[in-house]
Amino acid sequence: MSHRALYKLLGYLSIAIGILATLCIYRIQYMKFGIALSIIGFIISGTNIFLNSRYYYEEEKYPKGYWGMLLSSLPVLFLFFVVFKFKH
Repeated sequence: MSHRALYKLLGYLSIAIGILATLCIYRIQYMKFGIALSIIGFIISGTNIFLNSRYYYEEEKYPKGYWGMLLSSLPVLFLFFVVFKFKH
């Protein structure tokens, strides 16, 4: 598989996993799956950002991995909010 195909695949995959992880916020019972998807999303987004900085820096200003990282971080931030809000 070429670098370009892997880069594009990981970009769209990171966004899709980020959306799935964000949808897991809807119910607290799904937070386990949301955190697991967030970890996978972080890894895939980080790989996409690395490939962008290594090979395709001039083509895109913001790679899709940044969007995937943002969406994957929402369940983690939500869990922190819930833990600190209901701590007392």
